[in-house]
Amino acid sequence: MTKTPTRRNQIRIAAGVLWALLFGLAIVWVITQGLSIREIMGLVYRYVVDNPLAPLVYIIIYALRPLTFFPAMWLTIAGGSLFGFVPGLIFGLIGENASAQTAYLLARFFRTDVTGDGDSDKSPRIAAFSRLLREQAFPTVLVLRASFLPFDLVNYACGLLRVPWLSYTLGSIIGMLPPMITFVSFGATVNLPELLKQRTFSPEQLIDGSQLAISGGLLVASAIIAYFAHRRRKALADSHQDSSDTSKNHA
Repeated sequence: MTKTPTRRNQIRIAAGVLWALLFGLAIVWVITQGLSIREIMGLVYRYVVDNPLAPLVYIIIYALRPLTFFPAMWLTIAGGSLFGFVPGLIFGLIGENASAQTAYLLARFFRTDVTGDGDSDKSPRIAAFSRLLREQAFPTVLVLRASFLPFDLVNYACGLLRVPWLSYTLGSIIGMLPPMITFVSFGATVNLPELLKQRTFSPEQLIDGSQLAISGGLLVASAIIAYFAHRRRKALADSHQDSSDTSKNHA
């Protein structure tokens, strides 16, 4: 039996309320305990490092991370510190991709349109951008990942705009590698508990100006290529339509 749009909306609302309630309780607990992000990361690190199933626990925590909006960069650094560079890169890539899938699926689930065509946005500009993004999904996601843009912003945006899952996944896996190598390699060379005590350190410090400049250039180049590819595809489609109309008229 097919669920009606009203029923789907009721499920969305119930799930959203439950998520907000649990997240609110977690925030209250963090505030009452006086915990900072560094202290929370310390608790996670100590729990994982002493666990006999450390890799599995690490991946599960990473996969559930979007529900809490905890900074992904800290968990990536922790992977290098916990497991070393190569294992940390493998487990980190699995965990980060699982995290990306969680956010993507959440965004798809909570998206409000129910027509199923993905272009029912009220704003024509958003609908046009959504179609353009889907047409050039793989290269766009690839560049967005490699551009050090906010991790969850890319995840949720791709889900809301209905980027094809396969293109999103492949683009994410490949695009995650450059920033992940940066953070995991750093984590593998430091003692994370000691690093967490340094209040002056922030993961963003690992992203230097040259990386941002290259990423920004790639982002602009990708947008230009996607735009002209879209125009060329549209011109070819119009030309094909004109040819079909001419053939019908002659017939």
